[in-house]
Amino acid sequence: MSSTSSSPLPDDSSITEETKSWVRRSTRKKGSVSSSPSNGMEKIPRKKGFVSSSPSNGIEKIPRKKGSVFSSPSKSNGMEKVPRKKVSVSSSPSKSNGMEMLEKWIEHDHHSYHLDFLSPTQAYKIRIALVEWYRANRRKLPWRGDAGPYDGSTIGYAASGTAGGKATGNKKRKEQGNDIRSFFADSSSSGKKKRRAGESKVPSEESGEMQNDSKMDLQAVVSNVPREVTAYGVWVSEIMLQQTRVEAVIPYYLKWMQKFPTVHCLANATDEEVNSHWAGLGFYRRARFLHAGAKRVVNDYNGIVPTTVEELLKVEGIGPYTASAVASIAHGVEVPVVDGNVCRVLSRLTGIANHIKAGVLKDDLGWTLAERIIKAKSGGGGEMDGSPGEVNQALMELGATYCSPAGSGVDDGDPLKEFYVSTRLGMAIGEAMHNSSSSVSGQVESLIANKAFVANEKGDQCRLCDPKGISTAYYDIMDRMNADLSTDSKTNAKRIYAIAGHASLPIPPPKKSKREEVIAVAVISLQPSDSERCWLMVKRPSKGLLAGQWEFPSVCVWNSANDGELKTKKKGEKASGKPAAVEVPLIDPTVRSDALDSFLSDIYPSDGDLPSIDLNKRAQVKDAPVVHIFSHVCHTMWVETLEADGDPSKKWKLDNGQEIGWMTESDMTSVGITSGVRKVLAKASTSQCK
Repeated sequence: MSSTSSSPLPDDSSITEETKSWVRRSTRKKGSVSSSPSNGMEKIPRKKGFVSSSPSNGIEKIPRKKGSVFSSPSKSNGMEKVPRKKVSVSSSPSKSNGMEMLEKWIEHDHHSYHLDFLSPTQAYKIRIALVEWYRANRRKLPWRGDAGPYDGSTIGYAASGTAGGKATGNKKRKEQGNDIRSFFADSSSSGKKKRRAGESKVPSEESGEMQNDSKMDLQAVVSNVPREVTAYGVWVSEIMLQQTRVEAVIPYYLKWMQKFPTVHCLANATDEEVNSHWAGLGFYRRARFLHAGAKRVVNDYNGIVPTTVEELLKVEGIGPYTASAVASIAHGVEVPVVDGNVCRVLSRLTGIANHIKAGVLKDDLGWTLAERIIKAKSGGGGEMDGSPGEVNQALMELGATYCSPAGSGVDDGDPLKEFYVSTRLGMAIGEAMHNSSSSVSGQVESLIANKAFVANEKGDQCRLCDPKGISTAYYDIMDRMNADLSTDSKTNAKRIYAIAGHASLPIPPPKKSKREEVIAVAVISLQPSDSERCWLMVKRPSKGLLAGQWEFPSVCVWNSANDGELKTKKKGEKASGKPAAVEVPLIDPTVRSDALDSFLSDIYPSDGDLPSIDLNKRAQVKDAPVVHIFSHVCHTMWVETLEADGDPSKKWKLDNGQEIGWMTESDMTSVGITSGVRKVLAKASTSQCK
């Protein structure tokens, strides 16, 4: 199917009179004069360059032209027929290249339209530009075999989303203090907040402090990390980098590789050792899979990380993205790597009106597009072509820097600024919007409306573009242009157009409401006469959210997934396109306490030689609850405290296999408690109770 063809509209019988009227209005030229024929029908204005006759019935014929919008009028009923072919943006024979491109973009109905922008010749030019830029400008990172100091920041690479924003380059990045030494700063140094009396000494992951050996010597850490690029090192880095910023990963990667320098070391580690070196990065499921994957590699592959994508996919926690990254970067296998950053680059290079999380882009055709760049090579395969690993890393690096969501597309440092379809679309739309000599802008909007109608009625749709993606991107570009033109009189208009087009692709992903849970938490502490204060902790089940992590005894007293009560918009309020907000109820304190009573009675026996706890002496923290947000759920935690009597005993297991025991803050650090637990501990240590 042609990438630029458009399916005809349905027969007249399926078109309402309202639609026919809209078609007539949408094609009328601004300022045209029409007469009122005897039958009451308005004449269609004549367009320059067309030849038409006036039949005896007083109804002017629709201009005939190859590929014309309309067919000839029906003499039987005097009514013009509904359009069956594509709407033309301009009747002028000298249509600009920008207008032609815009028309094709709006009307395309097949993903081959996007593939055409990555022809072998074009893809090779893109590859060469990427490799040259990457070699000269890539960030220094430990998993790339670089020596420190490391700089994972992307500050200063991309302009803001407005036309007036300008990249500030490496100078600003250096001023931000992104040297790796900042990750290992002494907690007592200036700029750090002093700990209040009684506040927990456990560092928070938000502070960027290491959870173990926060004062460790930088050189000792860096010198013990392997400098060569290894499949194991690439594997670890790619898992850590999932949904986590590069600058946040660097210190954890160094600490991890110091503790587990080989896959054998990781396979032989305990769960607590793994958790303690991961704690603070979040998404703990990644650490469990990495640990299980290391055991698989040792047991099934003699400790050698597989070299092919097919074999890598057999390892726990490794999906298509990680498998391709390890194979291409560590072993030079010629396969593409597609993540969110690469999807953004591809969307802007080929005009894809979709979001980067769309399955067809990140899991399907996006790989086909990226493969065209990876496979594009000169006949001789010279040094300038770069390796598959270099090309993949260059695409990801570009998506994280100059082609980030805030990228302008016109920055002099961007290696692909001459190749972006996004900026060309922005300039074409800007030209149409400010074309004062014709009604081009109105006709473009008619094209978009017609495209949406055809897609809904006939189902002809490009697989790569969202059904509403074209109109979403178009109106977003228009809004950005109007906003910037009204506030920025110094910047060249074409630059504003280009930046608006670049900023509007890819389109925003749909937002979903987070699940809300109200949690009652019991912070039960014990102060032995001859040792540190300790707290009662329980280990979560081995599956599910935060599997295998230690936490304070807690129970969920309300869950929005079960309740289903969503905040609805008021009558007459327009839909904002945002997900409905979930109303979190204020659970009665008695209900929370009763739920904790039942839970604590089940997990803590009242007899034996364990420290005694009197549940009736629990006190509720007066302050507001602790709120902790995960990627898909938000916990509102109401805290109660209790002081126990006696000497702490070792960990023990309940009848259902769940572990429970008393832990000091040092013990918590060694097992790697989560940031949510640290928040609760800080709240209980510093707040008044009632």
